[in-house]
Amino acid sequence: MLIKKFLPFLILLSAVSVAVAQDATSQTALAQATPDTQQQQEEKAKLEKKAVALLEQVVTESQGMKLPENRIRVQIAAGDMLWDKTPARARSLLADAGALLGQMLLDVDRTDRDEVQMVNQLRQELVLTAGRHGAELGYQLLRSTQQQQTPVNTTVATRGNRAFMFDQTNNLEQNLLATIATTDPKFAYQKAVESLDKGEFPTSLNRILTQLQTKDAELFKKLSDKTLSRLASDSLLSSREATSVAVNLLMSGPRATNTAGVATTDANAGARATNPVLNESAYHDLMDNAITAAMSVTSAGPMVNNPRGGGGARVYRGPQQQQQQQQTPPTDEQTRQNNARTILFSLQAMLPQIDQYLPERASSVRQKLTDLGINNNQMINFGNQMRVAMQQGTSDSLETAAKTAPPQVQSRLYQQAAQKAIDEGNTDKAIQIATDHLDESGRNSIMQAVDFKKLTTNASPEKLGEIKLKLAALPSDSDRVKYLTDLATATEKDNPKLALKFLDDARNLVTKRATSYKDFEDQIKVADAYSSLQSKTSFEILDMGIGQLNELLNAATVLNGFEVDMFKEGELSLRSDSDLVGMVARYGQELSALAKVDFEGARMTADKFLLPEPRMNARLNIVQSILGTQPMANFNNRQRGNNFQFLMR
Repeated sequence: MLIKKFLPFLILLSAVSVAVAQDATSQTALAQATPDTQQQQEEKAKLEKKAVALLEQVVTESQGMKLPENRIRVQIAAGDMLWDKTPARARSLLADAGALLGQMLLDVDRTDRDEVQMVNQLRQELVLTAGRHGAELGYQLLRSTQQQQTPVNTTVATRGNRAFMFDQTNNLEQNLLATIATTDPKFAYQKAVESLDKGEFPTSLNRILTQLQTKDAELFKKLSDKTLSRLASDSLLSSREATSVAVNLLMSGPRATNTAGVATTDANAGARATNPVLNESAYHDLMDNAITAAMSVTSAGPMVNNPRGGGGARVYRGPQQQQQQQQTPPTDEQTRQNNARTILFSLQAMLPQIDQYLPERASSVRQKLTDLGINNNQMINFGNQMRVAMQQGTSDSLETAAKTAPPQVQSRLYQQAAQKAIDEGNTDKAIQIATDHLDESGRNSIMQAVDFKKLTTNASPEKLGEIKLKLAALPSDSDRVKYLTDLATATEKDNPKLALKFLDDARNLVTKRATSYKDFEDQIKVADAYSSLQSKTSFEILDMGIGQLNELLNAATVLNGFEVDMFKEGELSLRSDSDLVGMVARYGQELSALAKVDFEGARMTADKFLLPEPRMNARLNIVQSILGTQPMANFNNRQRGNNFQFLMR
């Protein structure tokens, strides 16, 4: 009875004891985990402190560089990377870059096309980098560097029998607005509305809508409604900017919806240049307006130039005295015909969408194309499929493109599709493609690749003899390096000793003196493969390559102005279109990856570059890797010959 009386209390006491024990265990576990987490945070902070110190060292050293464009690139890179840590310092660096760029705009040789393009490129990088961090700063630098820009159509720089007109103000402002939309969509919305209210059609509208779609549904609806209300057929014909906005909205397709009418993720969105922003109803209406505008075309050409602000340098050929004359602006009717043709040519690539969403108008579009002699569905279909193939990058997309490709490129596409299938692990599909579509040489190459893929998947010490024989049969050391690194990657987790054996064999192949840029690429490939197993060896391999690059750079200083054109005032120019400069940049990229494994090793290896320019480039790559910054990629209208940059894109 006594036990029964106290039983509830004993149960409660037991439960409390268990809870206390569990809590104690949890606290112990937390106490054990916290030091690890805290230690990781402390190590990260120390590493970032080292990175910032290295960055400041680079900034200081860059002040002694002769070429202002080199100093500007360092300041832009440093300002970008320091923004989240010391925004005042970052703002100062970007402002200094703007002041230096302003002086360059005064001194630039406007008869040198490459030099003007380089200055425009620097201006674009500066403004867009600043705009990503702050709308106000971006517009401030846009205006301050615009003061020295030559107004459109007023100054023409000539060289030989060509004339170039320079001004990217309008395009740059639109790119700035699109950049700001990613961080400050409300600001971008206000600017877009102001333009629409003035009857203008910003080319950044599509990108702004894309950002608003995910970040502010209310503003997205307001801006999309206002945009569509302005894109009537007559607007499309009278404004090239309106035509551009409409075509871009249509090319991306409509947003997919489910049976309830709710927008869903479009499976094909990844294959498009931009994500769909219009619902099916709006897409239908805009397509209808575009078709109406396109139907007004009376002939296939010629196109009459329609001058406008922005854009890259335009080239007009002919006698020099004629080049310097102002172009006769097109009449209103010519402008309308130009825009109608642009829409019609674009609709040719969207016939499947017309069939789906406006089938009642599909036949009239096809008839108009036929009447004008520009209906070539086979080439259009191939072009569309090639775009999808390149964007998706799958064996399926490549195989589909190959089916409608011209005969002269079919075999190459099928071989790429088969190789892609191997990379995807689908060896059966690769064999099928090779058997059905490739000649004997192509089939043998794919079958050999399939054999190695199977060996890679099932690599073991017992198969070393078979692997050795197959490697010996390969046509080049570069092929052997590829498969040895693949084998190392496949066996690294379960058998690291075997993986190192494969890498040691690969290392023996790349430690010879490089005789081509492909040899340098193979060195980088092996160094990268060693990084997770034996980083010390990675640096040893890169040391060897940097030593030879130093020799080549030294030789280039002697040949500069004769066989090569890489140096200006004795300093490595960032405008160089040289493969050698591109390879220097590749080594900087690899060091940035290795910095996450061994910061000091990466820094010391970067210092092996004898010239200050590649050394600074490698250091900045290392800092970027540690600070985790994500620099803007693929700026529009990137100049040719921009292989080497202080901040790799």
